[in-house]
Amino acid sequence: MREKLPNFIYGAIYRARSGADPNASSPRFNCYMPAGPDIPTNAWIADCWVCDAFGRIDPGLNVSPVPVRKEDLGPVINTIHQSQRL
Repeated sequence: MREKLPNFIYGAIYRARSGADPNASSPRFNCYMPAGPDIPTNAWIADCWVCDAFGRIDPGLNVSPVPVRKEDLGPVINTIHQSQRL
């Protein structure tokens, strides 16, 4: 039997479904990256970093991740090894 993927995958960078986050300091920060590995598989909302396609966190929002609904996540466009964050 095939396992269902979690709603939020730690290390994945998702394109924001609606474009840039409304709180982002620039339109290039139009992606989300889950903030931690402890998110339950079927979570409907999780803390995520607002970032660009390469995982660079928005400097205006780098103090704390923001809550994101799974409906706000678009496709996975990139991945990043968490210990090598830029």
